[in-house]
Amino acid sequence: MKTNNCSRDFILRHLLRRCGLVFVFLAILISPPAFGQASGTGAVSGSVRNSGTDAFLEGAEVSLIGAPYTTLTRRDGGFTLSNVPAGSYQLRVFYTGLDAKETPIVVKAGDTAFVPVSLAADVYKLDVFTVAGEREGSAAAITRQRTALNVVNVVSTDAFGDVADGNLANFMQLLPSVSAFKQSGDLVGISVRGTPAELNSVMLDGTRFASAVAGSTAGLGDRTQFVDRIPAEFIKEIAVTKGSTPDQPADSLGGSINMITKSAFDFKSRVVTYRAGVTYNDNRRDFKKYVPTGAMTFLDTFGKDRQFGVALSGSYSRTINPYETVLMAHSDPDMRNAQARMLNDIAERVRVGFSGKLEYRLDNTLRLGVNAALNYYAFNDDRVNWQASAGGSRRIVDYNVVSRAQILAGAAPLDSARAAAGIAPGFTDTFSELLSPSITNSSATENRRAHQYKIGVDGEKTWADSKLTIVASYNPSSFDNNYYGINVTRVPAAGISIDTAKASNRPVFIQTYGPTIGVGADYTQYVAARFEQPDITREEVGDIRADYLKKFSNLSVPLNLKTGVDYRNTHRWLINTYRPQWLFTGADRVQGRNGATGTNDDNVAQFLDPSITYSIFNNAMWKWDTFDAKKVETSYRANPEYWLPSGTTVATKAIPRIISEGVSSAYVQGDVQIGSLNLLGGVRVEHTAVRGVSQNTDPKNLTNTTVSVNRSYDKYFPSLHLRYNVTRNLLLRASFSTGSARPSISNMLPTTTISYLTDGTGLGTVRQNNPGIKPNYAQTYDFSVEYYFEPAGVISAGVFHKDIKDFINTETRLIGSGPNNGFGGLYENFVFTTSNNLGSAKVKGLEANYNQQFRNLPKPFNGLSAFANYTRLDTTGQYANGASQLAQFTPWTYNAGVSYTWGKLTTRLSYRRKSAYLASYSATPWSSTYIDELKEVDVNLEFKLRPSLSFFLDISNLHDDGYDQYSLNMSRVNSAADPGRRMNAGISGRF
Repeated sequence: MKTNNCSRDFILRHLLRRCGLVFVFLAILISPPAFGQASGTGAVSGSVRNSGTDAFLEGAEVSLIGAPYTTLTRRDGGFTLSNVPAGSYQLRVFYTGLDAKETPIVVKAGDTAFVPVSLAADVYKLDVFTVAGEREGSAAAITRQRTALNVVNVVSTDAFGDVADGNLANFMQLLPSVSAFKQSGDLVGISVRGTPAELNSVMLDGTRFASAVAGSTAGLGDRTQFVDRIPAEFIKEIAVTKGSTPDQPADSLGGSINMITKSAFDFKSRVVTYRAGVTYNDNRRDFKKYVPTGAMTFLDTFGKDRQFGVALSGSYSRTINPYETVLMAHSDPDMRNAQARMLNDIAERVRVGFSGKLEYRLDNTLRLGVNAALNYYAFNDDRVNWQASAGGSRRIVDYNVVSRAQILAGAAPLDSARAAAGIAPGFTDTFSELLSPSITNSSATENRRAHQYKIGVDGEKTWADSKLTIVASYNPSSFDNNYYGINVTRVPAAGISIDTAKASNRPVFIQTYGPTIGVGADYTQYVAARFEQPDITREEVGDIRADYLKKFSNLSVPLNLKTGVDYRNTHRWLINTYRPQWLFTGADRVQGRNGATGTNDDNVAQFLDPSITYSIFNNAMWKWDTFDAKKVETSYRANPEYWLPSGTTVATKAIPRIISEGVSSAYVQGDVQIGSLNLLGGVRVEHTAVRGVSQNTDPKNLTNTTVSVNRSYDKYFPSLHLRYNVTRNLLLRASFSTGSARPSISNMLPTTTISYLTDGTGLGTVRQNNPGIKPNYAQTYDFSVEYYFEPAGVISAGVFHKDIKDFINTETRLIGSGPNNGFGGLYENFVFTTSNNLGSAKVKGLEANYNQQFRNLPKPFNGLSAFANYTRLDTTGQYANGASQLAQFTPWTYNAGVSYTWGKLTTRLSYRRKSAYLASYSATPWSSTYIDELKEVDVNLEFKLRPSLSFFLDISNLHDDGYDQYSLNMSRVNSAADPGRRMNAGISGRF
């Protein structure tokens, strides 16, 4: 706790120091004469709203016909045109999906003409009831995308109705160039343009949020921001930026995602929405459990002049996923299979979120706000694991040395060099037999608890031709994880065959000889050990930034200049990474057979759960006995003397690993409009300072060494963006932008961590960090064509090219034998993992997007909408042995869907397809791993009885597509998982 307080003081002290620099910087920039009107000129201000829904419209284009004055409405619908020469004009307002409107105005010198504008469309006269949600969401998003000066896709959460079980990732994966990653059956990480999740930036209202993580991250990396922990109900829209501008943080390689929260000022009157229902996964026919979900949001303004805005949101979501996996191992160049393993998981997630925002508008030029959020995340996984692993380093048995008959009689299998072996000769591409494998039967429970808090303040001051914005936030998070249970092991004189002739991802396991190792095994021949794997992580992110915009509207060519500063500090503690084990000995304090008495009094069978007879894939696989982890915990607490600490694993604890990363940045950018051409350019500079302390850790070696790191580096990020309006509806875009992706947080610490498996093999993993590793740095070139059509539609196509320097790659290999293996002969056959800068990499890609609502068609076709998007990559990087495809990059994805509204019923059908991709690279082709292609279909049904009451049914992964991992090709499947279908049903409404 003392460490946390010290770090919190450190962060706040640096924030206050940077805050002082911000105000000094702005005081120099801002001069009072900049805020006045030029002589003989006046101003035009007003607001724009949708007359059909009463919602204020952001991004509406406001212009004076025949004069070089154009602006876009703010989030509250307001707009201002400054330094307008006195005279009579026609004010034109345009917004996608609504009828453009022209209004005559008179501008007087030294005065401001106020013009309230209401836009409408004929479709509202026909059916306001059915179009107010999806149609308005699409129109708002398309308007933002259309008017953006850089390459960006914007989508409103209203455009797709209710978000399934409140998980934003279910919604994001439908967006152009976006795909999602799953963990234990749930979507958790987001990718932009096929890049790994940790190489993208995910922000909340323009700021990265803290995302402490502990335990397994399923290959997503510890910089990944897990979007499933952010409640969907408080999010208004999502902007996917592919070409960063200087005023945006540069820490993304593929792109950045900004989740924009709702505001009471988005609407003219009070809005209350709710959702309540149940969710169900049908993966196991014997496991039927419906669990609740619910959410409510309140938005309203108060005061005589609507100067106060209040937004409140609360949500609760619970999901249960039976998640089943079969695993094998093809670690050699031939097709020998060295493992038969089955996992049966029941993963439960609980998400609770509360968010609030209070805004105060002192007048039309000054707005202040404070916001706060609390998100709670719990993950409980009950896992049953049975596996048979080939011994003898997977060597092939020589029957001329030890005959099969001798092995069946109990002799140890050997190879031709009389070394221990474990694979029977005569294996084929589809058949292997394990001789005297090590057997592990485990039952375990994983408990994860995460808390995420945020408090922020912001203010915005506008003058006639300038605007100042200051935003500050403090965002602490915590993550506590413990994976604990029992391992029951034996190396019996038995064999098991693995047959994949019928299906490479559904093997048949059969015991070939020896006493049974499945249901009814003799557990007097087994030994047991209790294990724990606790991990505790804390992370705090503090951020303060200031932006100043100056408009020079009285020039012959309108010019906008923008500058600002930003400071962000990320502080993370890895407090406890601990791998203790206790050997179960029974009353005689001897594990297994007691040499003195000749008996085994451990009675491992007492921990069996006789009520469980299920095997994975609805009893399609080999059946085995199941142990009850709760009985183990009861015994451990009642009779601790029966559980003997294993070696030094219980006594040895790693010291906390602490890392602090401060990023100070400043930028300047300008944009100018020359006829139909818009140009935006500038540069951002970021200074990164890293400090940390860590330890080299081996739980079987008490002489751990403390190590530290203190380094810094600077990066410059120039960019240039061009937008050309060929016609009002046809746009051309071209851009050059730069960005980077920093190394994983854990990799910045100079740590070597040894972990031992709990399966009795004595093997494990060696993770060696590389503190000198450089961040990725990318130069991106974009060109795109966009065509917009009414009432709300777009079709676009583009190409992009990324040149990446210092590309970071994770290297994984087995540690060899002998004194020159890099570890003095230790850790033979352990899995070694580290990261390096490859030097360079290239990504070439193309993307296409289509979205249209057919409201202008005659009935009944005017209720039809459709969307489709496609992204394709070609990647190459310089690995140690030459050029190769980049790991964790997805070669192609596409989404397509249709929705149809008939009266009160809306039906949506969407299809997602994600290509196979290289998950991890190895110089030996058969050691590289791949994730197989994914195909999923979702169905959404909504019956809107009235605006305040709708009934919905969502079905995710309709045809129950699974997830396979393989090496080299699909005949070498290493794991195959079945996540099941997810169904959500309930009611929702809006008042």
